[in-house]
Amino acid sequence: MRVKTRQIDAARRILHIALLAWTALGCQGNAAGGPGGTPIDTVFVEGFESGDLSRWEDGVDASKQRVVTDPSFAQEGSRYLEVTYVAGGDGGWLTRWFMPGYDSLFVSYYVRFEPTWVGLTKLVALYGSRTDDQWSAMGQAGICPNGTDFFAAMLTTEGGDPGATRFYTYYPAMAREPDGVTCWGRYGDGSEIYTPPLDMSRGTWHHIEFWVKLNTPGQSNAQQTFWIDGVQRGTWQGFSFRSSTILRLNSVQLTFNRGISGGATVQRLFVDHLVVTAARPTP
Repeated sequence: MRVKTRQIDAARRILHIALLAWTALGCQGNAAGGPGGTPIDTVFVEGFESGDLSRWEDGVDASKQRVVTDPSFAQEGSRYLEVTYVAGGDGGWLTRWFMPGYDSLFVSYYVRFEPTWVGLTKLVALYGSRTDDQWSAMGQAGICPNGTDFFAAMLTTEGGDPGATRFYTYYPAMAREPDGVTCWGRYGDGSEIYTPPLDMSRGTWHHIEFWVKLNTPGQSNAQQTFWIDGVQRGTWQGFSFRSSTILRLNSVQLTFNRGISGGATVQRLFVDHLVVTAARPTP
């Protein structure tokens, strides 16, 4: 089983590198490898090989994020993103929009925690804003979605260093806090399936893959799944993100948030080779 898992991850890694090369040649559009051999729309690729963060449209903060050149440390190529989480705070965020949006998005990237990392962090988010307002999903922490204003599908860690990887989702039917009007992201609704181990190690690169497929308005047929190092670790389906097609998946965000209280010490996290496609590639 371990050999098969390594073969699958190797195949995905080859596809990942091919997509990076495809974009570097200026060939954005469709790339082979979708379910049933159908083309996959390559939405966004960021390998940080440009040496800057100019392709990100919101959140760039030179005091917290920088591109480093070090072929011996980079997961592939010669550059990677280094994120500094400040004491008492976090590492900010980086957002890229794809308006008006998609009904399915798949994001693949590599993350590495420094050897002394302590505590939780959010990892990556796929947001759903209104097609007439790209900002409608932004800054909505604590707000309960109504099906036509926004939704958010994220991955986060919790309960360790960095802890178990979980869904962190804002959707219309989510449980409310005791006051009846506040919502915080949910790990699921009881129907989600998590397959341990969910923790990532410190001091090594991990491959994260995250796929979100929206529901048909009026139906509860949304689904989301994530993989760690080529192995499926979480899946959740049979719920609803939206009640109208005014909401679509239209941004990806690398989110470096440690919670309201932040963290006690300065810490670092590293990111490399992010690829967003409109469907999940198959090995």
